[in-house]
Amino acid sequence: MPDRILKLTLPAGERLDRFLAEAVKDSGVSRSKLQKLIAEGRVTGIPAHHNKSSFKAKQPTEIEIRLSDDEPTALIPFDFDIPVLFEDEYLAVVHKPAGMTVHPGAGTGADTMVHALIGKLDRLAPHAERPGIVHRLDRETEGLLLVAKTDKARTALSRAFAGREVSKEYAAIVWGQVKLPEVVEGFITRDTHNRRKMRFSEHETAGRSRAREAILEISEQSPLKFATRLSIALITGRTHQIRATAAYFNAPIVGDTVYGNDESKFKLYNIGREKRMRIQAAGMLLMAQKLSLKHPFKRKTLDFALPLPKRFEDVVAILST
Repeated sequence: MPDRILKLTLPAGERLDRFLAEAVKDSGVSRSKLQKLIAEGRVTGIPAHHNKSSFKAKQPTEIEIRLSDDEPTALIPFDFDIPVLFEDEYLAVVHKPAGMTVHPGAGTGADTMVHALIGKLDRLAPHAERPGIVHRLDRETEGLLLVAKTDKARTALSRAFAGREVSKEYAAIVWGQVKLPEVVEGFITRDTHNRRKMRFSEHETAGRSRAREAILEISEQSPLKFATRLSIALITGRTHQIRATAAYFNAPIVGDTVYGNDESKFKLYNIGREKRMRIQAAGMLLMAQKLSLKHPFKRKTLDFALPLPKRFEDVVAILST
């Protein structure tokens, strides 16, 4: 299979390897692999004597990177019935269940979405560990997942995500009667005290070069007695963006064990044992509910929406009285 050549614009003042890691994050290329490609001269457009990972351009610079696809490894199909909402020769849209990891990694088993998709679809865009994957959902998050079936589709869809041409809307239930800004703009960085977490801030923190722009829009806020239902349009797709942003506003998502503390809310709102158990059984109440995009190779727009699952409605009923 021929190499893929990506044309990109390196912003002024940003490290080359960090920029490339963000630009090709959905292609499954590790940062160490990118550094090797830079050292091998497979990134062009910068002076030869500055051909290093730490290079920073003084002005926006047009560059090209040549990527080679890894040979796919033997992944064993997982017999799990993933609902497929749409499929053609290029891509598929599937319904990821809550509690399932998207792709193999450190500490995962042979029961990820990738393993299930291998057994469900006739083909996936090749990759050693993440065939077909062009974006991610957290393990605890249920909802719509877009899958590439060919390498050509993976490249086109990755560019669509990078260009913010894919519309994604999430449903969430957060603790407390809150009124959040309709547009939330800020930055996401890795939490320096807990590597499992990300941290949202409305202002870029000095000295944190890895801060990434984070934008979301809240189109609907429906107050309950002890919580608020939200409809959230995700403009940028940063890791844990909705979860970290909700926690920043002291309105963690119900069931979020990383960014929230349900036990403290149970005590605060005097929620009884039986209702506590039902809320805990519902899991994290964040769902990728709607997805819209222009088909990369056909003249049509693809729109998908999932009904809210019963576990959401059950918790709404509990937290409304």
